[in-house]
Amino acid sequence: MNRTKMILRSSVVLALALSGCASHYALAEPSVRLGGSGLFNDPNQVSRIEKAMTDRDLADLLDAHIRPKLPTSLAVARLQDAHSGRYQLVTIDSKEVESWTKLIENVPHLGAVHPVSPLTAGDDTSVTMHSLRTAAARMNCELLLVYLQADSSVNNYNDASVLYWTVIGLWIAPGNTVEHKTVMQAILVDCRTGAVLGTAGGDCYLKKDCPTAFEDIRRRELSDEAPSAALADLQRGCGRLLKRLVESAVGKRN
Repeated sequence: MNRTKMILRSSVVLALALSGCASHYALAEPSVRLGGSGLFNDPNQVSRIEKAMTDRDLADLLDAHIRPKLPTSLAVARLQDAHSGRYQLVTIDSKEVESWTKLIENVPHLGAVHPVSPLTAGDDTSVTMHSLRTAAARMNCELLLVYLQADSSVNNYNDASVLYWTVIGLWIAPGNTVEHKTVMQAILVDCRTGAVLGTAGGDCYLKKDCPTAFEDIRRRELSDEAPSAALADLQRGCGRLLKRLVESAVGKRN
């Protein structure tokens, strides 16, 4: 933290402490917004998918009558909220690819995971479900799993901030409360037909008290930890969804 920033922050928190007040800004609820995202053109389809997403623990098959071609590989695309009503395709790192690969080891008829990157999908500023399906098909994947991420964070002064008037309290009194929440929603798509086969969700909420001198550090920590935990939660739901899909497809074939 640079000196000027620390002086300005100290002035604010000392004024707060002298007034005996804490701040109470509510954490905005992050949400995945499909409407207006440009991913889907059919409003009825968007409404149906969003309705399926309302149940946090639901990992359901929406179009169970669609039978994907098995065995196959799984394409995975990660979209992050660009705070403009649309989503940006981001690159999935090797560690995450490894976690998805480990997940499908327990799902029969799924052989490998192929990440969809901005390089393979084209212009990441105008990503559509069609462009994602096309990229997945080029990698010989019959199934495409797209997951969307939204985040929200807030910082408040709590009652311990009254100790900031001692100045040294800026470094030792846990007068700041930092909160971060990450929400993820996955959509499983049949690449050939474009049918949405199912949805799954995951989230993580973290809250930590800290001295104001370390607020920026705590913010960064939570912004790393919450998405990681939300992804693990999402993957548990996706594992159940993929197993149900395969069981349904194989059962109908027999």
